[in-house]
Amino acid sequence: MRAAEEAGFITGYRAEINRHKIGLGVLAFVRLDAARNNGDVLHTLEEAARKIPEAVSCHYISSTGTFELQVVNRDLNSFSQFARDVLINLPNVNDLHTSFSLGEVKASSALPLGHLTCPAP
Repeated sequence: MRAAEEAGFITGYRAEINRHKIGLGVLAFVRLDAARNNGDVLHTLEEAARKIPEAVSCHYISSTGTFELQVVNRDLNSFSQFARDVLINLPNVNDLHTSFSLGEVKASSALPLGHLTCPAP
């Protein structure tokens, strides 16, 4: 384990918490469209997204100037207020589009490792 940590394969440890049990019943997928697509402006939006505790992940995706966030919140009313107060007011956000999870089919942080032991075809 220590060798894997030192080599950078293991970057940390965490507990998996049942979000429903702690009162976070809403999982939303929020696409943020940037008003402008240049390095400095996108970097500012990235930095702001990193500081949002409700955003459990953020990815810069292949659409131009677009970020996809996974956001958790207590309920729809709380999420709605959060979207109006926080998300739409992030720097350089032109628009946001939200989809809600209706139920988790699979939620895992485990990575597939089979390719590390099997030779490529």
